[in-house]
Amino acid sequence: MVVKGSVDSFKYVNDINHFGIFILNTSEVKDGSIAVTGNVFGLSEGDYIEVTGNEVIHPVYGKQIKMTSYRAVQPTDTDAVIKYLASGALKGIGPKMAVRIFTTFGVNTLDILEKEPERLAEVKGISENMARNIAIEYASKKSMRDAMMFLQNYNISNSLAAKIYEKYDEKMYSIVREHPYKIAEDIFGVGFKTVDGIAREVGIKENDSERIMSGIQYTLTLALEDGHTYLPMDLLVEKSKEILEVSEDLIEENISSLTITGKITIKNPDKVFLKYVYNEEAYCASKLKALKDAFAKTKETSLEKEYREDAIEKIMSNYSFELDDSQKEAIHAGIENGIFLLTGGPGTGKTTIIKALIEYFFKDRRDVVLAAPTGRAAKRMSEATGFEAKTLHRLLEAKALGDDSEKARFARNEANPLEADVFIIDEMSMVDVFLFAAFLKAVQVGSRVILVGDMNQLPSVGAGNIFRDLLNCGYFASERLTEIHRQSIDSKIIVNAHSVNKGVCPPLDKNDESNDFFFLERGEKNRLTNDIIELVKNRIPKKFNVDPSEIQILSPSRKGDLGVESLNRILQKHLNPEDKRKSEITRGDNIFRLGDKVMQIKNNYDLEWVCRGFNDIIVERGEGVYNGDIGKIIRINEFERSVTVLFDDVRETTYARDEIEELELAYAITIHKSQGSEYPAIVIPILDTPRMLLTRNLFYTAITRATDCVMILGSSEKIKEMVSNDSDRRRYTDFTQRLKEVMD
Repeated sequence: MVVKGSVDSFKYVNDINHFGIFILNTSEVKDGSIAVTGNVFGLSEGDYIEVTGNEVIHPVYGKQIKMTSYRAVQPTDTDAVIKYLASGALKGIGPKMAVRIFTTFGVNTLDILEKEPERLAEVKGISENMARNIAIEYASKKSMRDAMMFLQNYNISNSLAAKIYEKYDEKMYSIVREHPYKIAEDIFGVGFKTVDGIAREVGIKENDSERIMSGIQYTLTLALEDGHTYLPMDLLVEKSKEILEVSEDLIEENISSLTITGKITIKNPDKVFLKYVYNEEAYCASKLKALKDAFAKTKETSLEKEYREDAIEKIMSNYSFELDDSQKEAIHAGIENGIFLLTGGPGTGKTTIIKALIEYFFKDRRDVVLAAPTGRAAKRMSEATGFEAKTLHRLLEAKALGDDSEKARFARNEANPLEADVFIIDEMSMVDVFLFAAFLKAVQVGSRVILVGDMNQLPSVGAGNIFRDLLNCGYFASERLTEIHRQSIDSKIIVNAHSVNKGVCPPLDKNDESNDFFFLERGEKNRLTNDIIELVKNRIPKKFNVDPSEIQILSPSRKGDLGVESLNRILQKHLNPEDKRKSEITRGDNIFRLGDKVMQIKNNYDLEWVCRGFNDIIVERGEGVYNGDIGKIIRINEFERSVTVLFDDVRETTYARDEIEELELAYAITIHKSQGSEYPAIVIPILDTPRMLLTRNLFYTAITRATDCVMILGSSEKIKEMVSNDSDRRRYTDFTQRLKEVMD
């Protein structure tokens, strides 16, 4: 629908992304006014506009227009012109002055403002200086509205138009017409396909060099999302050709141009990197060498060696069990080296080593810092060791980069390093090249870095395969723990996890009631879904004495009948059903209800959180909620359309209406999202899983998330296929080569 009217008042505006709600006064609707929602960048109270959008019925607030675009139009009737002037949009003009101006100039008022603003001084009470100020402000607002209208001509959305105008101001006209691909370089979150659409609208040709160079960089950016830090030349040309639909010769020619301009780097001789990605890998290699060398140059005296060995012996004697040789070697290596890597599966004693190292360094009066990539992993580390552990983002004091809440800058860096003698980082398999580089930039040479993880779990979601590459390169002290210890041997979860890791499928036909590992053969989806509901609501809580909220369903995929999206809708209906006493809010296809289990689905470095103490007093404040954080909805404000989520039982975050899209239900999550977390009980449906997801390390990662109960439902044949398939999707990373260049 298309409606003309004047902006009466704003009910809500988000200053970051410009989403807003306003009342439009218009004679074209029955009640004389209607609520409008959408991007309100450039709008002021009193503006006379033409709104294009869809009429929707809100369950609480009734009829609204969901605006897709607007354009400024000149008000023509007396009341509309006076209301615009008196709205406060132009400083110095109130209701009485607005009447005076209109009385002086009549229907020509807005033309005078635009073309002869100095004539405003003819109005009683307006000086020449005041007339100039009003003219400047009117011109600024008109410039903004003209820019929005110009951008809408090229089918650019209001939200992107706002970003373009804020970035370039008046330069945007030439950039959009002549260099639209620059927008993808300069504005985070704007991709090649978006600007390629704009380029077509302004008439840029398919074989334009700027288009081809932008497409090549886009292809390398897509590769980053698949975990690669580079692409082989032939694969880059092939994939770029699919996207750009131009000849290979043109692509190769423009790859050379990108090399000359410093946007990409080519190594050995056909590995093509985005320059900044190559730089991060190279930085990590050189910094690790510096950290290692700082300790290699320090010679230990015989007295120091005797003290160290005596201290280690005393620590080990405190344990009620005998440490095996690999554990003892790990403790010595962690103390003696600047860089130490520790890997092992569940039950092999990684936590024992960490605790022993912490105890040694504390007795040696060393400052020790513990960290992990996610909030849940940091919480687990704290609970296991008894010492505070932070997320890496919190440790590095991550803040939003400019106005972009998704992109981070770190307050801790080479210019402002962390003060500590020892850093112990857990769940290292989750750490990508960018986060690892940011961490190393904040570490001073002379500090020890101890990296802990399970190399057989899934690699990081982001680019690189840092932990595995470090373990395989052979340049750093490392220990691989393989022995399952006495205190873990009774756990079928741990025993079966190690079997899976060796390619041996655990017995699926023996469900001993004393076990903690179960399998139910199911071939029919509806029955399997009903079993999941029964297991989560009744059977697992009764047998293992856990609350249903502590049981996590882990699915290999998002889509399909047994994917995360479908399961969450079903589980919400049964675990947190609709109730008149429970507030709820609808966002797109999702319903969020008081008490729902939810997950943050992207990093937001701007989101504020608080921790409350006795009598609800706020005892701590901070910023940043991260991809994969899981919490519970504890409040819903239906009037403001906001929800408040409690994360990790401590951090409380309120989401405004337009931020709710960063949440999704989390009764079921993907196995990838579960990495770094631990749950008392998990349920894993495996039936119609896509073949590309039937991998050993995916299954291994899933079953090692549970402490007390693993329940698998579905096809035993699919599970056997997963266990036998150790062919992980290859990641193109060159980190070992960067290490070789600096180490040899």
